[in-house]
Amino acid sequence: MIIPASDIVLKNGHKIVLRSVRPSEAQLLLNHLIISHNESYQNLNRDGNYWGKVTLEEEEKILTNIENANMRFMLGAFDGDRIVGGLGIFGSDPGTFTRFTGMLGISIQKAFQGTGLGTAMMKYAIEKCKESGLHRLELSVRTYNPEGIALYEKVGFRRIGTLTDTAFIDGKFVSEYLYEKIL
Repeated sequence: MIIPASDIVLKNGHKIVLRSVRPSEAQLLLNHLIISHNESYQNLNRDGNYWGKVTLEEEEKILTNIENANMRFMLGAFDGDRIVGGLGIFGSDPGTFTRFTGMLGISIQKAFQGTGLGTAMMKYAIEKCKESGLHRLELSVRTYNPEGIALYEKVGFRRIGTLTDTAFIDGKFVSEYLYEKIL
C-alpha cells in the first residue's frame, strides 16, 4: 500500500515529510534501521548488526511486497534525503480470520525523539489504517519504556495485558505490555 506524502512541522520548527518508503529507497531505510536499532535496540526487536547484514536486494523485495499489499505499509519520516523514523503496519494475509488486524512497529532516531515526530507518525498511520479497512491495531512495548507507553496511550491504544519474559536482552528476560486500538 502506498501512503501519500504529508508535510509536518516538529515542535522545534523542523520540517519532515511522512510518506511511503519506496523499494528504490531501500538503502535509506536500511541506514535508518541500523542507526535506530543501534541507539535503542533494547526497545526494538533487532540490533543494528542484524540490519547491517540485510542486503539491498532483500530489503527492496520486502518493500515491494509491502507496497503491493492492501493492508500493509512502511511509513518513512524523511528529513531531506534521509529517513529518521519508520513505522510499519503489517496486516494479515487476505482470506485469514485476522485479516483486519494490523501489527504496528515504530522506530525513531534519538535526535528526533521528543519532537512530536512519534505522535505525528502514529496519527497519520492510524488515519491511513482506517482508510485501508483495517479494524484493529496491536503492538507490544517493553515494560521499561515509559516514552513508548506514553506515546501509545496518547494516541488511544489500550493496554490489554502483559507478556511475561517475552524477550531476552543483554542476558536477561524482559516483559512487554500488549496494546490494542479498535479503529
